Amino acid sequence: MSSANPVGAFPQTPVASRKMATTNGGHRPANNHDNAATTTPPSNPLPVAPQQGARSTASGSAPVIPLHIVDAPTQRFYAFGLYVALLAWKFYDWAGLVEENAESFWLFLKWIAIDCVFLFGLPELRIPWLELSQPFVVVAFFAHAVFDWMLMFNVGLPWQAWVLGLVRVFYDREVAISEHNVKVSSILRNESLIMGRQVINILPEGTAVLNPEVLPFCLGPDRKVAAIPIYFNATTPVDVEIIRTDLDTNQPESIKLTRSQLRDIERKVKGHTQDGEQTVVQFEYPAKKPGVYRLGQVLDEYKLRVDRKSPVTFVVPCPRAWVGPTTSSARCVGDLSDATIQVEGTAPMKIVYGLEINGKDRRFHFQSLQPDGFSSPLTGSGTSRSILATGADLDDISWTRPQRVPVSLNESMHQSGQWQYSVDEVVDAFGNTVKYASPADDPEGKPKPKHLVQNFVVKERPQVRLSGCNSKTPLKVAKGKSKELPVVFGIPGPTPDDTSHTLTWQFSPIDTLTESGDHGDVVSVGSYNAKNARDRPQISAPGLYTLKSVASGSCDGEVQEPASCLLLNPLEPKLTIRSEEIPDTCAGNSVGLRVDLDLIGTPPFTVRYDVVYNDGHREKKKEPVEGLRRQLELVPTVAGHHKYIFTSIDDAIYHDQRLSGPEYVLEQDVKPAAAAYIEHSSVSSSICLGDEAAVPVQLYHDAPFTLEWEIIHDGKRKQQRATNIQESRYFIKTGALTQGGEYTIALTSAQDKRGCKIFLQEEVKISVRRQSPRAGFGQIGSAYRMMAVEGSPVKLPVRLTGEGPWTVQYTNLGDGSLKNTKVVEKKTSNGNDFLEARDRGLYSIVSVRDNQCGGVVDPRASTFHVDWHPQPKLSVALSHGIEKVDDKYVVDAVCEGDVSGFEVGFRGAPPYHVKYEVRHQPIKGSGSSSIGKKELDAASGKASISSDTAKAGTYTYKFTSLSDNLYDNAQSFKPLIVQQKVNRKPSASFVKPGQTFKFCKADQAEGDGIPITLSGIPPFSLEVEIKHHSSAAPEIYRTPLINSNSYEIKIPKHLLRLGTQHVRIRDVKDGGGCHSITGFGSASVQVQLYEAPTIYPLDSRTDYCVGERIAYTLSGTPPFEVWYTFDGTERKAKSPTTNFRRIAESPGVFSITTVSDKASECRAPVNIVKTIHPMPAVRISKGRNVQIDIHEGSEVEIQFEFWGTPPFEFTYTRSTNAKKGAKSHVLETRHDVSHEHTKTVWASQEGTYEVVAIKDKYCAFSTQAAETKEKGQKLLTY
Repeated sequence: MSSANPVGAFPQTPVASRKMATTNGGHRPANNHDNAATTTPPSNPLPVAPQQGARSTASGSAPVIPLHIVDAPTQRFYAFGLYVALLAWKFYDWAGLVEENAESFWLFLKWIAIDCVFLFGLPELRIPWLELSQPFVVVAFFAHAVFDWMLMFNVGLPWQAWVLGLVRVFYDREVAISEHNVKVSSILRNESLIMGRQVINILPEGTAVLNPEVLPFCLGPDRKVAAIPIYFNATTPVDVEIIRTDLDTNQPESIKLTRSQLRDIERKVKGHTQDGEQTVVQFEYPAKKPGVYRLGQVLDEYKLRVDRKSPVTFVVPCPRAWVGPTTSSARCVGDLSDATIQVEGTAPMKIVYGLEINGKDRRFHFQSLQPDGFSSPLTGSGTSRSILATGADLDDISWTRPQRVPVSLNESMHQSGQWQYSVDEVVDAFGNTVKYASPADDPEGKPKPKHLVQNFVVKERPQVRLSGCNSKTPLKVAKGKSKELPVVFGIPGPTPDDTSHTLTWQFSPIDTLTESGDHGDVVSVGSYNAKNARDRPQISAPGLYTLKSVASGSCDGEVQEPASCLLLNPLEPKLTIRSEEIPDTCAGNSVGLRVDLDLIGTPPFTVRYDVVYNDGHREKKKEPVEGLRRQLELVPTVAGHHKYIFTSIDDAIYHDQRLSGPEYVLEQDVKPAAAAYIEHSSVSSSICLGDEAAVPVQLYHDAPFTLEWEIIHDGKRKQQRATNIQESRYFIKTGALTQGGEYTIALTSAQDKRGCKIFLQEEVKISVRRQSPRAGFGQIGSAYRMMAVEGSPVKLPVRLTGEGPWTVQYTNLGDGSLKNTKVVEKKTSNGNDFLEARDRGLYSIVSVRDNQCGGVVDPRASTFHVDWHPQPKLSVALSHGIEKVDDKYVVDAVCEGDVSGFEVGFRGAPPYHVKYEVRHQPIKGSGSSSIGKKELDAASGKASISSDTAKAGTYTYKFTSLSDNLYDNAQSFKPLIVQQKVNRKPSASFVKPGQTFKFCKADQAEGDGIPITLSGIPPFSLEVEIKHHSSAAPEIYRTPLINSNSYEIKIPKHLLRLGTQHVRIRDVKDGGGCHSITGFGSASVQVQLYEAPTIYPLDSRTDYCVGERIAYTLSGTPPFEVWYTFDGTERKAKSPTTNFRRIAESPGVFSITTVSDKASECRAPVNIVKTIHPMPAVRISKGRNVQIDIHEGSEVEIQFEFWGTPPFEFTYTRSTNAKKGAKSHVLETRHDVSHEHTKTVWASQEGTYEVVAIKDKYCAFSTQAAETKEKGQKLLTY
């Protein structure tokens, strides 16, 4: 419920009362905006505003936007903001028209429409207090329309300049030549055109210089103090300040010389005074902390400042280097050293280190050592000395701080022995050098400290293999027994003291091996730690053992072949005995036993048995058996009872296998008869021709003996007899056997003293050589000569007679003499063997011997001559079109797709086989190179090779291998190279095929250009077809020679007609003689010919300054497009009106080249050139504020640097030096002229010198207030 408003109160705005209470706590303050808009005199109170629920909320009168969403004041604020935004937009369009000095009917229609929508649409929103009446809206619309007409048709108004100036305050931008909006004030008021000032202070006499020779200093463990020299000239200082800038914090520290140091300087000054005049005195200041030192304030005895120069001295920590972090010193051959040298100091640094290998020392060095991303002014060329001398660029001295740089030394240790890396010298960026003396340079021979050296012991890698065992010859061992694995361990070079090593192997049981004898599915790994090289592992399990690795110490070794061994367990030996008596035919008694031995096991066997005689004497005997059966005749030589006990048996694997049981015991009673046996083991079965044979015979029982025998040869028997033989051993001597053949010496009978004659069957055969051994070369093709392939082993046939094996000695005489020849010996068992020869020459047999006798050499076949077949050769036939250039052959260039080739010649033994590579190097930018491998077989001495011309580029044919019927890849063949260039077929294409080119008829003396691209070898020539729509016959245009790969076809004016015509390329030829014709369906372009628009400058001037506006007028139908170049860059601008204007933001040549309009779409070439000159600029003292202190009467130069076009006129002032709390004022103003870009003025008066105005040939600029109010620059004339 509401009450009546008091008189003069504002009416309430209809809003939701609940929202008002929630938002404003039950009371909403009066709106100032509404108050200002609706205030009336108090005598006429406003009517009460409609309340919620009253007639204002009736249907059809409520706001379009409900008040509970956006309240009425906010809606009015939005409407007012939209009106202001539209007004600002309208003024923006108007400002553009004013700048262009133009008018626009379209903008007038646009704003009438916008104002109509806004004014007539606002009442429809029914916003409270903005419910405008219809007559008011119509009047307001017509008022806005008149206002729009005045603005858009640029009607002059008295307030126009004021509004435009107000707009410039907030928006001071124009379109520049670069087609960007630029701020005009920043161009007109460029403070960087005049930079720098020079302040001159008059100082008292006397000078002080710190370290004038800019010597570097460093501090370290051996250099605790750096003595920095200070030179005082013609002054006695009473106060000396040294400024030290800390390297870590970059903070300056003021250091005052102590009184004692000043008194020391005073004494030196008095001591060096000569004739009342002081001379230069040197004082060494002891610097104990690193930093950048320079002289601060120096006062003499009159408390006046002494002139001091500004060099700085760098005192840095001395560079140092050490080896680390250290790693294990043990290495193996082939390992990497993996050593690191740490270098610390001011970067970039240099280090010199040594590497000693087994006493041999070498030196190496690294330069420019610095961390990644590190930057130092000392790295520039020639800057180190200038920085030390001038102290420039010292705002940041972090680069002087010590940097730690690790240097990795990762070399392959190829040689065993003692390796030592040592640090010799380190140098920092300032040249501070620290040298570490080597033991050779030390008088006492002291070794270097441990942190400067890194020692390594490089050991050889061990090698291991198996000996005497492989898959074909396995190891055999008895069951339950073990055997050494036959490992051969070795280390190259001298055997070390410690040969302990570790072996690992793979083992597969015998029953798990594959059919091929390899490891099966069951594989176990074994290892053994051997104490020395002779220590071998014991193995017992049958199966396959394969060595896998060996390691000795810290070095892994190499497993060589053979590496596998098979272990077997053979069967145990067994013996079976059968026996029968041997009767005596003369006396009828038994004279012995005949025993049959049957054995099972691994031959050879040894059967042991005991013979027990009737007197109890026991004699041990053994019988070797090579096979599985043997028959023994046990014939005792003493009569009586004999017992034979077989005790044990051995075979190749098992030893001392005991035999027991009655079946191994034999007994008999023996009364032997006379007997005689030939000692076969002492008889030579073969003797040489002419030698005598001696046959020993052993006689048994009672002497004297009578022995009969016969000698049988060539079917003849010769009986011989010997009687009264008293010894049990007798030699039968045959005498000299002069006839070759087989002699049989057979014992026929023997008789002892009992007279019982025993017939004997003992005999021995002796072979007597029928002739001596003989040796000689065999013939090849009825001659003792042969030709062979060079380098291949040659087998010389040799014919041997005699009994092998033979031993033949032969030699290569070379030139036919025996001097300095090497005798080669060969043993052979083949009478038709070969002697190996590896060199050419005359081979001679020196001697021959067979298995028993020395022989003779056949003099007719004692020599053999060996020579080499000539190796094949390849050559290129030089003919027309082929020439040799340096070490390669060059074939004349051809065109792509042409038929070409070259001929090669061969010498050797046909057929020939050649391998060659074809390398295709395409034309640059057309693809990657390719290599193809080809082969050629030739049956005769000549062959033709067809060149590959499928693709353009350079083809290189490299013949890499030559073979003939005798030589495969002849070693003497040197690669032969043939090169040929294949030119690409020329082609020409439009850059934009199918495009329509619109040309202007006017100003077309040389025709307009259609861009094309050409490929091939310049120069090119083209035929172009021009087909007019109005003519059936086409026009042909032939271009002049084109010397580049891009071209614009300039069609002459008389060949073009107004309208449309088709242009097509018909033919193209290049400078390489290649030719290409295009088909009728090839790409074409359309050419349309129009009349062209024109452009005229509003000012006839050609020279402008930066900041001036360049204006033109256009003729034609808007909108226009203007092409122009500025500083070599082509740009395009659009102009909707006939006016075109741009502000010059930077210097250069502004040239309008083309203009087009919408109607003709024709780009008319023009050439309107305007030169924009830069604003002149001047700098004093390189553009910096420099303060120079001089003594009274001295002069200092002030250097002016000018930029612009001479001559230069400039004005500079001398002002008082500014002090705290006071402003400087101008003492004098000077004007000067310079015809060069630099000018030097000498000044001796104290003050601040700076330039206030500068002018060159074209433009001027000033910083003075009087000139600033005017235009900032103007065009000057002289």
